[in-house]
Amino acid sequence: MRNPYRSLRAGLAVLSAAAFLAFSPANVLAEETLTSQTGQAVQQTEAAQQTGAAQQIVTGPGAVTRPSTNGVSIYISKMGNTLTLKQYATVIGTWPAKLGRQSSSGDKVQEGDEITPSGKFYVCTRNDKSLYYLALGLSYPSEEDAQRGLAQGLITQEQYDAIVKANRNGEQPPWDTPLGGAIEIHGNQGDGGTAGCIAMTNDVMDILWSYCNIGVPVTIGP
Repeated sequence: MRNPYRSLRAGLAVLSAAAFLAFSPANVLAEETLTSQTGQAVQQTEAAQQTGAAQQIVTGPGAVTRPSTNGVSIYISKMGNTLTLKQYATVIGTWPAKLGRQSSSGDKVQEGDEITPSGKFYVCTRNDKSLYYLALGLSYPSEEDAQRGLAQGLITQEQYDAIVKANRNGEQPPWDTPLGGAIEIHGNQGDGGTAGCIAMTNDVMDILWSYCNIGVPVTIGP
């Protein structure tokens, strides 16, 4: 006759061995490692998504008209010789600005005319080693400037294409064409006008520098 107690003892032994293997230090460590790696992967994915979203906001097609990430914008009045910094609907400040010496004669046409351009631009460079203290480079020439320049025979088709591509990608357009370039908002205001840039006092540049990232829209108008 089969001994039932022997079968019971054998079954308990098998269960004990399985439990030991499941909760052995090696298995516990492997499970903890897998959990940790999974958590790290999730965190890395979320961080990558956040970084990608930030990059899409700052750069890319349409940057010339896209609001900046922090609601900052600049308006420069050529008639009033002033620069106004706003964040959303709040005016941070309005300050005197020195513009191109010949700006009263109209819009900028080409290199060397000493006219501050009119239009819609965006901050495309930031230079903290400028000869003029701090400098925020503007995206002149714009697409509209390129169209005019091509129609007037001032630039080639290749130069036109390069300007348009840079503007649509939210990058610095070529500054070495006959249309001119390197139009900046910079410090060391001085007493006279400029060659086309917008000169501010250094203390105002400190404020603008703290607010203005790449992509901040800048409108230069009446």
